[in-house]
Amino acid sequence: MRSFLLFCVLIFQVPFALAWQGVVDQVVDGDSLKIRHESGRVYNVQLYGVRTPQLSQPSGLEAKEAARKLVEGKSVNVQVINVNPNGSTVAVIAINDQYSLQAFLVGSGMAWVYDGHCDLKMCTQWNAMEQQARTAERGLWKDANPVAPWKWRAGSKKAAVAKKKTAVKRKKPVKRKKAVAKPAVQKKSASDISVDEQLK
Repeated sequence: MRSFLLFCVLIFQVPFALAWQGVVDQVVDGDSLKIRHESGRVYNVQLYGVRTPQLSQPSGLEAKEAARKLVEGKSVNVQVINVNPNGSTVAVIAINDQYSLQAFLVGSGMAWVYDGHCDLKMCTQWNAMEQQARTAERGLWKDANPVAPWKWRAGSKKAAVAKKKTAVKRKKPVKRKKAVAKPAVQKKSASDISVDEQLK
């Protein structure tokens, strides 16, 4: 563990244009945090470049607990990469200005490097750490075929759509009431009309 953290320290040498100090109020899941700025404002922060399993996935709760033990209630450095359209901050979370939460999660086998969404220099190093975790079968890599969360979500959406379509097909047709034909009114012929009626 000590050599692993030393490796995290050595690779954490990237300057950021915007950074601020805050305290982690809550670990929502393995890669989402609520961090209180020095001003008192609480920010929703998404970890840059990595994804942990969804809470409903195998190892999802373990990843959340690992992050919680490491940072909840502690001061961290939020190194901002960008802001999502929903207003959440995408950032690298530095612990004691030495190593990142991302490096810790990936190296301990609790996160994937996010394919196509990690292009800083450190991402190459995180990929190497992920490979080491795979080889050592740490964390989620104990499972022979772990499913990345972005693939898990896509599969869940397809399953939900398929279920909805099946439900529509099974829906009973609406029974329509048959129109009841009204009896035709038979007109009286002149011979059927009495003399009195004809004189009216």
